[in-house]
Amino acid sequence: MAALIPVSPPYRLDRTLSCGQAFRWRWHHGTANGTFAGHRTTLTQGSDGIRVEGMHETHHLEALGRYLGADEPLGTIEEALCRDRVLRRILPHTSGIALLRQDPWECLVSFIISAFNNIPKIELTLDRMCRRFGAVISPDVWAFPDPTSLASATLRELRTCALGYRAGYVRTVGRLVADGSVDLRGLDSLPYDDARLGLLEIPGVGDKVADCVLLFAYGKGEAFPVDVWVKRALERWYFRRRMSERRIRAFARTRFGPLAGYAQQHLYYFARTHRRRRSRSIE
Repeated sequence: MAALIPVSPPYRLDRTLSCGQAFRWRWHHGTANGTFAGHRTTLTQGSDGIRVEGMHETHHLEALGRYLGADEPLGTIEEALCRDRVLRRILPHTSGIALLRQDPWECLVSFIISAFNNIPKIELTLDRMCRRFGAVISPDVWAFPDPTSLASATLRELRTCALGYRAGYVRTVGRLVADGSVDLRGLDSLPYDDARLGLLEIPGVGDKVADCVLLFAYGKGEAFPVDVWVKRALERWYFRRRMSERRIRAFARTRFGPLAGYAQQHLYYFARTHRRRRSRSIE
């Protein structure tokens, strides 16, 4: 019998798991398949909440609910976002996106891999890494590799996972975390700016990767990752001209405050899902 994680409208599991926050969930006929807390897990959203198959322990279900952002007051958050003239027109197409609360280690490595990459390639690389370096959970299911496993890998082994030049970054971050040079737990208690500076000292971590980790792993809502989709969206709908990523981040923090991360997700999701349209209705 499936367990149940209650959620309140407007929560949307499909939008939450398909807007570039995480890369190890697979959709098939309205169902998300993935791995969580050492369990092969299947998620399906119904009228009464999110049905969970493959996991029944109360503490794991509670952790999964936190990971999925199931307890976030999305109605209140979206009401606040609607005060913005652009988001007010976008939200009918994007409503229900929650921010995930991911494991900092997996999130960091995933977004180092994501730099200058596309989602199918990121998914391929992560799948190969888990198969080669992750612990076996069950037949055809592997855990995410721990820092020691990646730290001890050769560059040739890592490149078989389609990492390319990122292989060196992945091995380096594995070594830094494994030997304690980087304390991912300690970043959680730091203010946004200090935590961001700490992440930027890690090889392979740039502005966008740092903000993704701060937002999706540490829940620092003022983070505003800027990729090509978000940059184009703000240049078109707010500035009407080209702007630097630094100025876009500063604008977003001022305009959206602690909800900047939510604003970013709605802008990103709309820009990607409506990329074949002119989207003049929001201008």
